[in-house]
Amino acid sequence: MMKKLCYLLLFLLAGIFSAQTHEIPQSVKDAFKGYWVYNGKYFTNSVAIDFEPGKDFAVFTDIGTGEAPPIALQATVKGNLLIIPAEQNKNDYIELEVIKGKLHLRVKQVMWDKDGNIIHSNSKPEERTIFKRNTQKN
Repeated sequence: MMKKLCYLLLFLLAGIFSAQTHEIPQSVKDAFKGYWVYNGKYFTNSVAIDFEPGKDFAVFTDIGTGEAPPIALQATVKGNLLIIPAEQNKNDYIELEVIKGKLHLRVKQVMWDKDGNIIHSNSKPEERTIFKRNTQKN
């Protein structure tokens, strides 16, 4: 009997202390999810943002102009922003925010030391692109 009670207690504690995923609010999903485009003078740049069920991150896919393969990055939610942390040889620090129905992409260039550590700077992310939501992929 005592052995069964110990197993039950261990089982319950394992459930409590196991890694819990942070549920992303539906309002954040509704604001960001979709296909976004930026129409330049001679090109169209596009990105897609999606949320997989049960995951605590968004999948940001940089489709670009379509000339190169798309790049998928994971973005975490921080307040009303999606944050994509910098990865060496892959991307700089990126913030995404939806303001008045438009997706604002801000970038902070990151420098790395010889050991692969970020060299911190005091610069703020600079706004690079403002995308408009597109209801269908081209």
